[in-house]
Amino acid sequence: MIDGLTRDILIVGGGTSGWLCAAYMANTLGTVRQGGPRIRLMEASDIPTIGVGESTIPPIRSVIAGTGIDEVDFLRETNATFKMAIRFDGWRKPVAGCEHGFFHAFGPHGRIGSEPLAPYWLVSGAYKRTSFVDYSMNNGPAIAAGKAPKRMSDQPFKGPLDYAYHFDAGLLAELLKKRATSLDVEHIVATIDKAEVSGEEITAVVTADGRRLTADLFVDCTGFSARLIEQALGEPFVSASDTLFCDRAVACQVPYRDPECPIPPFTRSSARPNGWIWDVPLMHRRGTGFVYSSAHISDEDARDHLISYLGDDGAGAEPRLLRFRVGHRDRPWRGNCVAIGLSAGFIEPLESTGIYFSDIAIRWLTDFCLDRRQFPTAAKAFNERMQACYADVLDFIKLHYVLSDRDDTAFWVDNRAAETVPASLREKLEMWAYRMPSEYEFGQLPAVFGYSNYVQLLLSLGHHPELVMLKARYREVDRAARIANAIEQVAASGLAALPGHRDLLSRLARGA
Repeated sequence: MIDGLTRDILIVGGGTSGWLCAAYMANTLGTVRQGGPRIRLMEASDIPTIGVGESTIPPIRSVIAGTGIDEVDFLRETNATFKMAIRFDGWRKPVAGCEHGFFHAFGPHGRIGSEPLAPYWLVSGAYKRTSFVDYSMNNGPAIAAGKAPKRMSDQPFKGPLDYAYHFDAGLLAELLKKRATSLDVEHIVATIDKAEVSGEEITAVVTADGRRLTADLFVDCTGFSARLIEQALGEPFVSASDTLFCDRAVACQVPYRDPECPIPPFTRSSARPNGWIWDVPLMHRRGTGFVYSSAHISDEDARDHLISYLGDDGAGAEPRLLRFRVGHRDRPWRGNCVAIGLSAGFIEPLESTGIYFSDIAIRWLTDFCLDRRQFPTAAKAFNERMQACYADVLDFIKLHYVLSDRDDTAFWVDNRAAETVPASLREKLEMWAYRMPSEYEFGQLPAVFGYSNYVQLLLSLGHHPELVMLKARYREVDRAARIANAIEQVAASGLAALPGHRDLLSRLARGA
């Protein structure tokens, strides 16, 4: 055996992040019998996974595939549904008495030659009569019609339209546990008492019943308590509460009144006077919650907001209070300890990035962790990438608040205060005041949100740069109109080939 190899990995904490890490690493690096590292996961038996209805973004498909779990099994076992977009309602003032709303959809935009079609939505005046998604993307009709993004005949994790999932996080953790233990991951049920530290490294985790567990690499998946990265190693949490004010949520599960009702293939985000409500459709129920700032509204009033939103569907509901802090750690990898999931950081779930932070961290860690001699260099690269991810998501989430024109409460007014806007976001908005964003301004990883995401949000929330002086730049208005019309016709004609969302899920559940 080559000295320096990482032979023993201990994941402390289960839940979605812990078991996703265990299953992905074991499936990718190989089992002990195949010559891979020994992987153990230690969790307390009395800590439940919060299953309020998880909403995700498209990279989730490849990380689930990377665990070796079949897509149909995943859908069946986690109460999952497909997601093609987020529907935002009420994020701006009503227009002509109608509530403002738009879709932030997954997938590419139309093109005119080698250039994006997006600017022509403004230049041609198309924004006055059609949504941006319907003008420039091919999935608008399918989303509106409640279609699935794929067909029974499509390959696992693939389909004609881009998609992610909604699922029950508690059920996913159980499925991942089953997969991980089938790959020789050792499951230890124990409560952590303390961690032994020498310099910058953890030497052992001691359990409440006196066992001393050593490892080459420790992965902290202990959630907000951060038992290893913060309590043992002292890595500080960098708060972003001066930028994003929301720090609490009240959440509950709501059954469908009609068990055969259509299932929307999108998450709904509804703005309210002092926060916003998520509504995530699962196969047999909805997961809902009201996200708010405790500095602007009481817990009791927040609960009443959610119950009022649910109407008759919320009869008998008992919303659960969830507290969270927004921010991250500059060094989630420190010494031989790597924090993943809530122990590393958290940004409010407005754009469904909660699982993504775990997803991308697990992939990078799996690639970087093979040799202990490279830990210092690997940690530096890992930390830089994770910092960039958090900064990118922070900017994008804040953009929703900055572009809102709501002024009905201090919550919305305070969120637009100049001193709360990161300098990086201010610079972007200054650049885009008189021109459209350029594709060349957006790179690949570690950036989470790219050109499509920013353009959809900017245009749909009323940030329309003054392009009058650029008519020569966007002179092919007639050609753009023909392309947009062709996109609309192709999207509409493809509806017949796509099954209804609930219909496909039901057929997959039956194996038909």
